[in-house]
Formats: sequence, C-alpha cells, structure tokens
Amino acid sequence: MASCLHFIVVLCLTSGLWSGANAQKEENPCYDPCKTCPSGWTPFEDHCYMYKHAAKTWADAEVDCIALGGNLASIPNKGVYTFIRRIINTSTNKNGATWVGGHDSSKEGVWMWSDGSKFDFKSWPVGEPNNSGKGENCMELNLKEKDYPNDTVCTEEMPFVCRMRL
Repeated sequence: MASCLHFIVVLCLTSGLWSGANAQKEENPCYDPCKTCPSGWTPFEDHCYMYKHAAKTWADAEVDCIALGGNLASIPNKGVYTFIRRIINTSTNKNGATWVGGHDSSKEGVWMWSDGSKFDFKSWPVGEPNNSGKGENCMELNLKEKDYPNDTVCTEEMPFVCRMRL
C-alpha cells in the first residue's frame, strides 16, 4: 500500500496536479491508478463489467446489477459497445442476446440508461428501435446472435451485463 501511495504522490507531483500548500483537491483531482475491479469484474476504461449467465427479465437483471453495486451496462461510445460484445462472446463462446441498460419505458421513443447517464447511443441498425408489436421498451444486444442492438419486450428472460464505476 505504501508503494501505491508513493506512486500516486509522484504521479501527482510530476503531472503538476500538486502545486504546493495552496493546492485545491477539488479543482485538481488525482486519479488513483491503484483502484481495481472487484473479483469477477473486468475493467475497461474507468468502469468494471460483469457478464451474468442467469436469464432474467430486464427489471430483475437491473435489480441484480444494483445489488452488485452497479447497473445494467450503459454504452457511452463505440469502444464500450465493442468491449461489451467481446465480454459476451468470451463468456459464452457465442454472441447471444443480452440485456444492457437502455430503455424507453418512461416515454416511448425517449431512450435512457438505467444508471442515469446521457443516452447518446448511435449504433442502432436501420429501422431500430422500432417498437414492433408495441411494448418493446428495453434494449438487448446481439439479436439472433448478430451485431444487432434491438428494442424488445422487457419481460423476456436473457443474460445481462452489469457495469460499475471503478
């Protein structure tokens, strides 16, 4: 632990984040490179991810993720999208349908992430989300084992990916 603290101090000093006795922590935060994901979670960027094999409804999957300290995964960029698809494939040896945290259950057509982060997902295929058959308010990845995000009914049961901040 002492070596980790030493590393953090050196990192802050060399990067100019510590400017002496008048330094203000709030304005100049120093990232802790010694933080790690809990056991069973996989790190990517500044978050940890976990694939859960148990098939659950979207709501039950979200409850499980919250109990683990996170939420169903939000996808802020293409890199995270690719990473989540890789976790699914690595965990199952296929690209099976999997819940993530997108939903429009509060207002049709207004998509949100369950963790409250900004929904700026740009990888919907042409024609999606389409609310086909009405009531398709939750987001799955890998429809029919393809690179295909889809809106579907939230009562379907499928595996899911949780995400928590590191």
